[in-house]
Amino acid sequence: MKYLILFTAAIAFSFCAQAQDYTKFQMNRATMFSTYIAEQMELNETQQQFVYDVMLARVYNSNATIKAQNLTAQADKQAVYKAEYANAQQKLAAEFGPKQARKMMTLGNEARKNADKK
Repeated sequence: MKYLILFTAAIAFSFCAQAQDYTKFQMNRATMFSTYIAEQMELNETQQQFVYDVMLARVYNSNATIKAQNLTAQADKQAVYKAEYANAQQKLAAEFGPKQARKMMTLGNEARKNADKK
């Protein structure tokens, strides 16, 4: 019985340790990307949710890598953003095909530029 409790506690701890806490900014950014892409490409809710998950992972991983490596130079940050862009495009290509993935990423950049202008 004691081992069962310890095993359950260890499993619960591993799930808690792996949990990612997304910031409000990251969630808003992913929502902005996925909503804009869904509107432009007329995606259904399931497809939009997939795009949201990919974009949220992109924003989160970029931020986490920059903080973990303590990057301050703009060139270093650009390399991280480029790598996460390629990773997101690859995930979208696996789901929607390479042509649609390129279009989605282009629309994501368009959404970002529109939001940055405001």
